[in-house]
Amino acid sequence: MINIDITVDDQGIAVVRLASPEIANVLCPEDVAAIATSISQLQSPDSGARALILTGSGHMFSAGANLDVLGKQDGSKLEDVLASLISPLVDSLQNGRLPSIAALNGPAVGGAVGIALLCDIVLAADSAKLIVPFSRLGLVPDTGLTYGLPRLVGEARARAIAFLGGEVSAAQAVQWGLIYAAYPDAELMNAAEKMARRLAAAPPGVYHTIRQTLIAARDNTMSEQIALECKLQASAVESEGFRKALAALRQPKGKS
Repeated sequence: MINIDITVDDQGIAVVRLASPEIANVLCPEDVAAIATSISQLQSPDSGARALILTGSGHMFSAGANLDVLGKQDGSKLEDVLASLISPLVDSLQNGRLPSIAALNGPAVGGAVGIALLCDIVLAADSAKLIVPFSRLGLVPDTGLTYGLPRLVGEARARAIAFLGGEVSAAQAVQWGLIYAAYPDAELMNAAEKMARRLAAAPPGVYHTIRQTLIAARDNTMSEQIALECKLQASAVESEGFRKALAALRQPKGKS
């Protein structure tokens, strides 16, 4: 198993770091389960976390699945094994209370790309690449890539990436809308932490609601989406978070 380092600072910024650079943070099945468990535990209000950063160590975010371990799996059982690993990770990131940032410190390969794209915001070092080699190995993209890629970059680009086993540079990923922003390598974590602090300052629960509203928009008609927005806005206006934010806006400058 890889090492996973978890820290939560006094501002509620939680960092989950894949910390086995000597093996390029390659992932065995139990590693995916450990990442999901770590993030799930941070989703509890008792953790003190208010925003989450998922990153790697060394020169790679993650080399993806350990192919030697994958090749030894019983094919008749692999479907259930994969579902039992990936579904909890998707649930924790997509349904959890914390806003999440993936900070790609270096190349992400295969399933690690899918894991990164499950986060709310993806940042990358200039040296990072998103590598999707499944077709070259006779495999199917997983960790939600066949769902996420077409929605992020369009069907044509998604198909080309999947078919050609493509490598997408950080700059190209930003241009295509696959990730949010790229930074010089030495500035990545400072940028991620600054963004996380900004996210952590928002009223609790707001990001979960916004995320679920955006997810619903994938299937809703315009009228259905507007109705959902109205319903959620009516609830938000009555929330304690909005009341406090409004009071802060009304507070004269220089007073507390």
